[in-house]
Amino acid sequence: MKKAGLIFVLMLTNSILFAQENAIDTVKVKKKWDINLDIASRYIWRGQSWGGKYPVAQLYGNYNVSDKFSVGFWATHNFKKEYYDANGASKGYQELDFIFNYAITDYLTVSLQDYYWPSTDKQEGVSNDFFNFGNDGSQSIDLQFLFDFSEKGVPIWFTLSTLIAGNDFRYKDENDEKGKQNFTTYMEIGYDFEAPLGLNIAPVVGAVLNNKAEYYTFADYNKPSFVNLGCTVSKDIQLSESITMPIWLNYTYNAASNKTNLEPFGKQFLLAGVTFTY
Repeated sequence: MKKAGLIFVLMLTNSILFAQENAIDTVKVKKKWDINLDIASRYIWRGQSWGGKYPVAQLYGNYNVSDKFSVGFWATHNFKKEYYDANGASKGYQELDFIFNYAITDYLTVSLQDYYWPSTDKQEGVSNDFFNFGNDGSQSIDLQFLFDFSEKGVPIWFTLSTLIAGNDFRYKDENDEKGKQNFTTYMEIGYDFEAPLGLNIAPVVGAVLNNKAEYYTFADYNKPSFVNLGCTVSKDIQLSESITMPIWLNYTYNAASNKTNLEPFGKQFLLAGVTFTY
């Protein structure tokens, strides 16, 4: 699965602790949509290559219910109908996520994200039903904690992400019978700073800690692995008072030692993209 350099990381904000205090905040704060559209050369999520080497369109938005609580969505598609190519490698890919964000402090946001990645054509043993969180489903729930210290004057952020429900089950035996929920956990740290010529540079280091459910296909299964070592360089272009167009270039290196799973697409990825922000 999922998910594309710095742009996707900026979507990480989150949880659904909606109490009476939030209802009061809703009255005080002007409600606002933030809408974004990415056009990218391919889709890489945490060192995972989904949908082959085909360009993708990614639409996402965020609605600020109050100054602390927001809801959003994220969608991607590479417009290929076949789920696998003739060699059995990933080809067609689509995904729709729903996101609930709650800012506990000015540097800590809790996020609950619903990942839904139905196959682009019918696959034996795979269910595309939206509310199927079983071992044949295409859906999982991710609980994330984002620490972003940029408001404190330190351009460092840290993400801790754990799958708490859905298709994240350990394999019990060679017959693909799945067992207990694995609670696959991913950690990521990044540094975001401005460079000359109006460039923004964001190096990142991300690792999967426990991948016995093999949720991260292009990662090691029995040990922690650094699947996301990379950097994004971007530059904002102001098209109008309300529309900004960042252009960006991302390099990702997957340092997992499981070479068999990495063979279809390799260990290094170079992506280029443009974002339209409103």
